[in-house]
Amino acid sequence: MRFFFLLIGLWFFGSSQGYGQGYLNSLQHRAPGVEWQQIHTPHFRIIFPSADDSLAYRSAAILEAQYPSVAELAGGTLKKFPVILSSFTDRSNGYVSPYNFRSEVDLAPIKGKGMNPQTGGWLETVLPHELVHASHMNVQQPLDEKKVSLSNFISLFSPDAGRLIHALVPMGVHEGLAVYHESEAITENGGRGNYPYFLNRFNANFASPDRWNMGQTFIPSEYSLPGDRHYIAGHEFTYWLQENYGEKVSRKAIRYHYHHFFLGYGFALYKKTGKWPGELYKEYEADILESEEKRLSEFEENTSQHSRIIELPFDGEEVHGPRWLTENEILYSGSFHNGRFGFYGYDIEDGSTRLVKETFMVGDYHYQLLEDKHLIYAAYTARPTYSAYYSDLYRLNPRSGKSERITQNARVHSPTQSGEKLLAIQSLGSVKRIVEVLEDGSLETIKLFSEAEPISITANPLKPEQLAVIINKKGVQALWLSSYESLPQSLDAPPTLAFAEASVFDAHWHPDGDRLLVSLDIGSTLNIYEYNLNSGQVVQITNAPYNAFEGAYSPDGSRLAYIIQQDDERKLAILDQSDFLNAPLSPLHFLSAQAFEEQQNHPLLGASWSDSLQDLKPEPYRSGLGWLKPRAVYPVYTQTAGTNELGVSLSSIDALSSQAYNIEITGIQDRLWYDVTYANKMFYPGFELQAYSDPSFTSLLVNNGRYSIMRQERGLSLSLPFSYTFRANTRLSSLYISPEVSAEQLRYFDLQPEPISDFSTRYRAGIFSQLNLGILNLRRDVQPSSGLGLFGFFERTLNKPEYQLDLGNLSPNLVLDNQWTAYYGAMGYVSPLRKWNQSLRLDLQFLQQSASPIYSNDTILPMGFSDMPFPSPASGDRLRHLGRFSTRYTIPLFYPDTGYFTVPLYVNSIYLTTFTHTLTDMNSNNLVASSRSLFGAGLHLQFKVSNLLLDLGFGIAYEPTRNNTQIILGQF
Repeated sequence: MRFFFLLIGLWFFGSSQGYGQGYLNSLQHRAPGVEWQQIHTPHFRIIFPSADDSLAYRSAAILEAQYPSVAELAGGTLKKFPVILSSFTDRSNGYVSPYNFRSEVDLAPIKGKGMNPQTGGWLETVLPHELVHASHMNVQQPLDEKKVSLSNFISLFSPDAGRLIHALVPMGVHEGLAVYHESEAITENGGRGNYPYFLNRFNANFASPDRWNMGQTFIPSEYSLPGDRHYIAGHEFTYWLQENYGEKVSRKAIRYHYHHFFLGYGFALYKKTGKWPGELYKEYEADILESEEKRLSEFEENTSQHSRIIELPFDGEEVHGPRWLTENEILYSGSFHNGRFGFYGYDIEDGSTRLVKETFMVGDYHYQLLEDKHLIYAAYTARPTYSAYYSDLYRLNPRSGKSERITQNARVHSPTQSGEKLLAIQSLGSVKRIVEVLEDGSLETIKLFSEAEPISITANPLKPEQLAVIINKKGVQALWLSSYESLPQSLDAPPTLAFAEASVFDAHWHPDGDRLLVSLDIGSTLNIYEYNLNSGQVVQITNAPYNAFEGAYSPDGSRLAYIIQQDDERKLAILDQSDFLNAPLSPLHFLSAQAFEEQQNHPLLGASWSDSLQDLKPEPYRSGLGWLKPRAVYPVYTQTAGTNELGVSLSSIDALSSQAYNIEITGIQDRLWYDVTYANKMFYPGFELQAYSDPSFTSLLVNNGRYSIMRQERGLSLSLPFSYTFRANTRLSSLYISPEVSAEQLRYFDLQPEPISDFSTRYRAGIFSQLNLGILNLRRDVQPSSGLGLFGFFERTLNKPEYQLDLGNLSPNLVLDNQWTAYYGAMGYVSPLRKWNQSLRLDLQFLQQSASPIYSNDTILPMGFSDMPFPSPASGDRLRHLGRFSTRYTIPLFYPDTGYFTVPLYVNSIYLTTFTHTLTDMNSNNLVASSRSLFGAGLHLQFKVSNLLLDLGFGIAYEPTRNNTQIILGQF
């Protein structure tokens, strides 16, 4: 297995053509009209939009302050490391890419409970985390001065390829270490490792009958909840490992793996701990079991046992934001393995569920039901020309499912109706403000925040002027009560409700308007509490061992709908008032106004660097000529027609991923050949330019014998790829068009090699387009379950009539004029049994070519036919017009979602396909008689070798008219 792992790694690194093409394919459009700037610090190159200069300096201070501890933890060093800050999307993200080594951070703060509020702001959370990844990826030094490994040799020619060696490690190793750092080295009680909302997903699974094994701990889940399992479980094991085997154990294992990557990371752990991973995991589980038994013993009364947990007709429940439409119907937002993402209604009396609206709701799940039973919520829409999402407000009728858009690209969320005023929170980069949405959709600023982040705003239904506002100020996430008029002033005062070691979430008003539900992560669990505005008392309502949150009163206040963590799912639950815990909260948990002010006076993370960085002057970002230095230099070797082709490939890309090139130079038959591609996306839509001189080998029929020849193809082509996204939230609707023109010269040689023809020039123009309409992929779909795709390709030569290439006596002249190809079709998806994630694909394709074809008829041929049903026509034959109708039905059988760690083989899914293919000559007078059909079935295995995802199928195809059976292996 390790030998196979080595072969995979060498193939991945050694494929120079694929590597260079990877740089070209990773180019991206940035938001238009942005003036990019940069500053250089001792270890970083911060690239940012000019409007975000203060955030750039803040980011630089955090990164430089964190650099020593991160380098000590992971072992890597950084110099001039590019960190790109972007403020053009409302979906928060941050990542490090070993491929074009850099980090990219979206400045918009995360919405929802995903990160621990006590860490501080979004920059304090995301930058140290991504810095760990960058340090991990850049461990490239020899173990000592006398030892140089294969990895160092690879890095000598391509540092990016050397960094990709670290990407062979299961992702949970990377994320576990990064979460460990954010939890131990940023601020007290900060990081997800100190966050009950995060930790109790692990605890709930540990108590379940389907406990995660070591492979599941580190390998990301494709088809099972939770999607961030490798963050959660990876951190728990990493924390245990660091505590029990020393703070440098991960650093040592990372370095050992880098130099012996073909042995796997499990062997690296063995070398640095003296125990195989299986032994370590048994010790780890024993320690977790002991600590969990102690934690659970503190729960004297478990309110979850009294709750009615709703069983929905879907698998893989991730439910949020319940609201009561009536006494007997609850509205909620849900996503499932086999159900669409959006709003659903649940009828308590008959247990029925209905889809109200398919939508991609903002992740704070904050919306408001109005008196007329309509609701206002925020959802994401994709930007059409570059990768980004904006959040806007919508008004929805939950009975009809019809919605109307209130704002256009306003970047607002957390709406609430305060009397006649519609309020919301707007995000512009990392700057947030509370705004009023006017009738025409425009915004008016009410309160601007510089060093604080408003989380939600909720109006009292009985006193609309009274507002409950949750704000995070320097890691203290607290509740402010205010009126609309006094909002700007009162939010600068100490909060109404704050806690020493807990954060406030999910404010929801009681129907009487004198009480407020909140979620608090006091102790080891997130639970629901009630705050009495008149008495100032806080009482605990739920006492759940694995989190209870997002509570909502029924219309009469007698019941509570909320979300409960159960095993790996988040489920809808109902708790009667008679079963409320009603335990008063000790005053010791409260944070006084004085303590709050002291907390606000604490210096920001990285403050020690702030003054020294202020002397740095920003400069306009320029790619300059430095990016032309190759990032990858690789040998090229291919064998064609028994002839060896040797050469070298060079590739590079600029820091903003806006331009890239790939150069391949080879030698064969005593001649040099080249293929140079340059792509640019500095403007929309961009272009790709290719210059090439390539050899190919073929044979001609001469006097009833075969004569081998070599053909030289040299030319220049220009393409203008154009992409436009109509929708990319719950479904994909997009358009891609790529026109191309080329001028190509052809010349033939014998194998001496001596020329047997002069150059002849062929001019070509073509266009490829693809239209996707409503493509739907549910979480456990192995093939889309709904939607339609259309594609078309047309190419023709532009030479003068009767233009031919003269080959003398060897063959008839080659016709180069009036050559054309049209290849087009449609592909539709339906799911008659969506409950089981089954899907039917219907595929109709046509290929038309001139008598002298440009492409082989194999272009349209699917796997399964033993020979080409309709050979390519010879010159002078009639037009060939081929049609194909195919079906493919997928039946998922199992989702094992399990595998191994030491031997990095992991099985995701096993599914069955049945398929049919019918090919016909569309020029025939009898289409049925001219058709050939086959029928088949196959068993497919989706699996990973480390992080490399593969899909391998084994099938049988049967052609009844010829009684021919063929075994198929691969992807079909």
